[in-house]
Amino acid sequence: MSKHEKDVMVVLPNARDKRNLTKMISEEYKLHWMDDEDFDYPHPKENFDLRTYTEKCSAYIRDNHIDAIFYSHDLANIVAGVLCERHNILGPTLESMFVSNHKYYSRANQPDPIWFDYIDLETGQWGNLEPRYPCYIKPPSLTMTLYQYRIDNAEDMDYAINMLRKDLPPVTKLFTDFFGEYVDLKKYPLANKNIIVVEDLVEEEDQHCVEGWLDPEGNIQLWEVSDHFYYPGKRKSVDVYVTPSVLPEETKEQLIEYAKQCVKQHGINAGFWNVEIWRKGDWISATEINGRSASVWYDLYYRTFNKSLSRAMVYLCCGEGEKTYNESPQRLKGDRFGAQFHVITYGEGKAEDFLDFDFIDTIEDTNVEIFTPKGSQIRQSRTTGVWLARFELFGSDFVQMCERADYLREKMLKQPELSPKPPQRKAIN
Repeated sequence: MSKHEKDVMVVLPNARDKRNLTKMISEEYKLHWMDDEDFDYPHPKENFDLRTYTEKCSAYIRDNHIDAIFYSHDLANIVAGVLCERHNILGPTLESMFVSNHKYYSRANQPDPIWFDYIDLETGQWGNLEPRYPCYIKPPSLTMTLYQYRIDNAEDMDYAINMLRKDLPPVTKLFTDFFGEYVDLKKYPLANKNIIVVEDLVEEEDQHCVEGWLDPEGNIQLWEVSDHFYYPGKRKSVDVYVTPSVLPEETKEQLIEYAKQCVKQHGINAGFWNVEIWRKGDWISATEINGRSASVWYDLYYRTFNKSLSRAMVYLCCGEGEKTYNESPQRLKGDRFGAQFHVITYGEGKAEDFLDFDFIDTIEDTNVEIFTPKGSQIRQSRTTGVWLARFELFGSDFVQMCERADYLREKMLKQPELSPKPPQRKAIN
């Protein structure tokens, strides 16, 4: 037995986890960092094998005392599903994490899903329905809108399928190999297949995110509701995420109830979850359901509400529901916003030709997270453009925050003509 009260295994830790969780090391919690030299987030090295990693974690649990499994992203949660079930540790089922991760089976388990189908990349054959355009295609797994495209006609589709047939399988092999090993293929025969998901193209909608968690008794709890804003145009490029939501309480309650229904239909039984939701008038539908927290918003939540999502996640995986509840921002009322802004390009080439790194070094009111460091090459692999960087601003005047962000992005970009243009900024009520 460890001298610590709780031994917590951190599965596939990334830099964000280490930056936030190291603050929790105390006599109460011992964190077991399950690092792997071939794992980089969000893009592991080519020779990283998720099955080998999972079995390494399982052997570690057999040889050491582990009370809880901490997971914060889309690869970590499916590993956690295997480990929690196998070793009878409080946490999610593999099936619920798989269904949440796999975009085809997730659509199949949504309440009132949009039109969707799949295409077999090897044969080019549609799965169940007749082709229809325009539509939107996406891999069954992967994050950050990688290899997601707007398709307007059959010619666009033929071009995309030919490209994806070559480019996608090496990237998704990590998932298909893992699912082939651990998922029930009789129940989910597409789990280890090379497919692309096809779905209705949703346009002129608003988008929101409901985040919550399941307490140790299985009750669904709320963390917070946030809003997504996109640049104008057909590309659906992210402008800014803002928390808390500016929606009226009645509308937020509608989204919350819908999100809870999604969680139940996905069989999510433990841990944090978040549901991204489209809204257009009275119509709402899930963009996607995630069986994990929106950990990319660790700092956004903390600097807005003075509440720590990472701390709450540790409490929850240890079965400490009351501590998790007390760390939640949901009961707080105030006029402070937190906003996460994205710097995007539609161009290709050297990072130095797109980002002014010297100017970024002079910015004092925010830390800029760089996705394309000096020396890297920018290659387009999605309709929404490449994320060059992102940063966060905080305050009570959201329009003023957006205007400051627009100024910073304009100065950061060496080729602003190849980036989306900001919308007309106006007050939000």
